[in-house]
Amino acid sequence: MNLEQIKYHTCDLDDCDGILLVDVETETLADTDVDGNMQYYCLEGHHTFSVDEDEAYD
Repeated sequence: MNLEQIKYHTCDLDDCDGILLVDVETETLADTDVDGNMQYYCLEGHHTFSVDEDEAYD
């Protein structure tokens, strides 16, 4: 999956933009939670949230 396609996602809590968290060393591998879901940082609410890629990008 191309990271440019999944770089942003809308946060369900406050309906604001979130940006994908990536591995600091590689800057290409998406950071995931314990379930393997991609994690985003909400720019407005200043919190992280997870997105199940199977449900979000069908």
